[in-house]
Amino acid sequence: MSSLLGVALGAAFWILALLTLAAALFFIFMAFVPMGPLGLTATSDDGGTRVPVPRAYILFGVGAITGYLGGFALILRHLRRIVHSLRIGDPFQPANVSRLKQIGLTLAVVTGGAWIGQTLVSRLVRGALEPPSMFDLVTPAFSVLVVFVLAEVFREGARLRRESELTI
Repeated sequence: MSSLLGVALGAAFWILALLTLAAALFFIFMAFVPMGPLGLTATSDDGGTRVPVPRAYILFGVGAITGYLGGFALILRHLRRIVHSLRIGDPFQPANVSRLKQIGLTLAVVTGGAWIGQTLVSRLVRGALEPPSMFDLVTPAFSVLVVFVLAEVFREGARLRRESELTI
């Protein structure tokens, strides 16, 4: 089962890594290549309305997407290493404790960034998008807490393993 999980995590990691690279390249392209005015066309019964979109909004959106994808690629990278240590039969390594803490921190930053981004976008397009509520953070907050609790469990497991190695 762990080998199948390792393959799935590896495939997901490389897909996210390539998507992150593509988004970063698009961000660089949008930041440095001069272009004409950008706009969106909102269709309606009378044909449509062209709405100008400032370059800063597009850069913000592409940067947010790049950070979001990059954060999850980082999480998958750490999960791959944890699964690898599981496959070799040594999951209670001190390195896995720091990996789990980094996963929790990254998950908290990505979740908070997405919530802040949704709040900003809802303020920019008043009435078209509902701002997120604090209740939207409940499930992700519990996920972050679970990851930090698992990190402490792994830390205790690593300590017990170290003690058993010292026992004669």
